[in-house]
Amino acid sequence: MYEEVKDTPVIVLNGFNSDEINKIMRAIKNVEGLPRIIFATTTKTNVNWKIGDLIKELTQEDFEVKKALKEALNKKE
Repeated sequence: MYEEVKDTPVIVLNGFNSDEINKIMRAIKNVEGLPRIIFATTTKTNVNWKIGDLIKELTQEDFEVKKALKEALNKKE
């Protein structure tokens, strides 16, 4: 499992409200030289998952979002 997720930059936030989460994400995104990071918060569903399973799920969701955005951009052209 480790080999599948070791190169996926993920930050999981727990215990923050929406405003705090937005501030944290903006601050981190403004740091030069960092790779693109997947941000997530804990939920009632994922809080009990193994971290590797959570990272795999987040990676798949990220892929689907990027795919949908790309398709939407292609339709505009």
